[in-house]
Amino acid sequence: MIKAVLKDYANAEIGENGEIVSVPEKTFIQPIVTSRFTYRALEIHALATDEDSKMTEYEVMTDMMGLVVDIFKGQFDVDDILDGVASEDLGDWLRDIIDQAMTKSKKKAQLKKKAVESQK
Repeated sequence: MIKAVLKDYANAEIGENGEIVSVPEKTFIQPIVTSRFTYRALEIHALATDEDSKMTEYEVMTDMMGLVVDIFKGQFDVDDILDGVASEDLGDWLRDIIDQAMTKSKKKAQLKKKAVESQK
């Protein structure tokens, strides 16, 4: 299971000095992440870090947001991400979601390997 939290900055409570007091948020849950998403995440990472790739930071970010929307099966869209994540947090937010998906897949693979080995 992985989760994503998006904030509703349009309805944030602002204090007398202009500071944000509270921001409503919504948590989205995706109970199952298939290997297809892990594969896509690895592909994006490979292209983003390949010195010969002409992929821009904008394209990498766009691909990552698309992947996250797909992982959550349309529970929210790219506009929801852009409006619900503070600009300084976007990169970390995306990496966190993708890390959750990939860590889950790695754990499953390790457990499966142990189960197979124990049957020998």
